[in-house]
Amino acid sequence: MANQNTQRIGNTQKEKPVTRMDTLQDTWRVMKPFVHFSVKALKLLAHSLIFIVKHIPKPEEHKNDKVIKIK
Repeated sequence: MANQNTQRIGNTQKEKPVTRMDTLQDTWRVMKPFVHFSVKALKLLAHSLIFIVKHIPKPEEHKNDKVIKIK
């Protein structure tokens, strides 16, 4: 009796085609560290801008009546 589990020469298994979801998952895997870094950098910029704006002296705080004229 012949063995039923033999493979024929030249018969290879076809590779699974690349789908759009595979491409998107691979893209996300590559870009994830850059996205996280960008979000953290934007948070840092936002907090620093808020700090600067909050600490700008208000005109009401300076009640000096001195006027400086530059000619």
